[in-house]
Amino acid sequence: MGSDRAAAVAARPPSSVIMEPHAEVVWIAQPWQSGADSALSPADPLLTNQVVDIAYHGIQDLQPDISTGSEASLSSSTAVNQSPIDDVEADCLVDSYYRNFHNFHPFLLPQKHFVRLYRDPRRKSQFKPLIAFMRFIGDIYASSNWSTELKDYAEACLTQAPPTDPILVQCRLLYSIALFWNDNKTDAIHHMDNAIRLALDLQMYQKDFPTKHGADDVILMECWRRTWWMLYIVNTYYAGTLASIRTGLSDVEATVGLPCEESDYESGRIPEPQTLQDFDNREFSPDVPLFSSFAYLVGAVRCSALAITEILSVTRPDSTRVIQKIDSILNAWLLLLPKNRKQVMAKTGEIDELMFQACLVIHVSIIGLHRPFSDLKFNPVENISSCARDPPLDTPTPELVNIHTLRVLQSVEDQVQLLALPTRKFEHSPFVTCMISGGMLALLSACKFQLKGTDLTIARNQVRVAIGCLNALGEFWARSARNVREIQTIARHVLGLVSDFSEEQRSLGLDISIVNADIPPQENYVDMCGWYNIPDLDMSSLWEANSAQ
Repeated sequence: MGSDRAAAVAARPPSSVIMEPHAEVVWIAQPWQSGADSALSPADPLLTNQVVDIAYHGIQDLQPDISTGSEASLSSSTAVNQSPIDDVEADCLVDSYYRNFHNFHPFLLPQKHFVRLYRDPRRKSQFKPLIAFMRFIGDIYASSNWSTELKDYAEACLTQAPPTDPILVQCRLLYSIALFWNDNKTDAIHHMDNAIRLALDLQMYQKDFPTKHGADDVILMECWRRTWWMLYIVNTYYAGTLASIRTGLSDVEATVGLPCEESDYESGRIPEPQTLQDFDNREFSPDVPLFSSFAYLVGAVRCSALAITEILSVTRPDSTRVIQKIDSILNAWLLLLPKNRKQVMAKTGEIDELMFQACLVIHVSIIGLHRPFSDLKFNPVENISSCARDPPLDTPTPELVNIHTLRVLQSVEDQVQLLALPTRKFEHSPFVTCMISGGMLALLSACKFQLKGTDLTIARNQVRVAIGCLNALGEFWARSARNVREIQTIARHVLGLVSDFSEEQRSLGLDISIVNADIPPQENYVDMCGWYNIPDLDMSSLWEANSAQ
């Protein structure tokens, strides 16, 4: 019976649950092909009860019958299965979402407040798709698996929701993150583009949006502010991770207030929101201004976004000015950090996740800016990494090469110090994967060409620390796990630890011809994490060459 049913399901043509056209986002990179995961329609009589039951009661209720190999019987009460969850507070997957993911990207309501609002019968249907995606992500951390059933149910809820409900921005943002780090880049960008388009249509970036949609609830108003800024942050993360410009939000003049401190958000004591203008003029304040960690993350990401835009639009005559401008922007963010923000770890041992991300963003941007002008040579084998960046042109060593090299190594050192903070587990946003990897590729080059003796031993240990951290992320996210394998392969080749790299590269499905090339062909750089790529600059206009490499 079970096998016949599975065969019947497999024989049915899938119907896409993603109906919207792709958003009009301009790319400076190879455009993504259209496409999306297909799923069986929730109206399919073969799957309705199964998908709904799993989504509401968890996959642990579907224990296989070991003796027969068939699934245990499912509840046939459609009315019960399609009713909303009565007790969100007791739901293990919602709780897993808050325990394991919420702090990385805290734009949904705090758990206690979410539970309180959900008790209002009028809100249960509105929260239905959001809960589905929360449970989907919660299950990833609870089981270390990708539940097709929970995914299909969440997609079904998405199609049934009102198309202009701002909660859909939150749903698509969550789903996009999960898809991307499960190595489904095309669908991730599709959902991100749709989230951006809806947010722009709703004018979520306007100062009065939280008031209009906040139902006189200051915590809900803060939630909408956070949703806009997290959309902006993740969109920039994609731009950096994929080494492309995403202009969907780059020209938007946001007047919505900045997010408050996490402790205030959790407690419900929401202060009057500060503005971008306040943050941009913080250096002129006679007193040390107090901004939240979220605000500093917004500031760091804005610095990185500006760097991406500037470096890709630079022309040869003004290349020196642009590089100096970007460097000053990144340095200013670091220099203006107040003392209470320079310590990412509190006395209690708790890590400020948002400041952790902010510091990594700044440092990987510095590394990306300076490495092409440093003595940290690019090895062609770096092309196999999804977190690599374009190598520089074959140009003479610039006069100031030592300064650029030291700038890179200092940022790598600062990154490693963040990774070495004394915590039991490395638990962070999957987006830190490529931030860390960008530093590790530079450090491997230093191990090969720069460091000797004790310095080399220390650097090798730092590489081990980074790989251990990335391994922890790879337990839950396929893209992170793939990146670890790529970094390990690159390290073995760069450090001369393997004799037959071609055989190892074949096992990973990589292009063997790249290894023997002087410079990898440009078309191979499709999926990179360099935060930005240096264009065709005339190095002689920057510095006078003093020696050949």
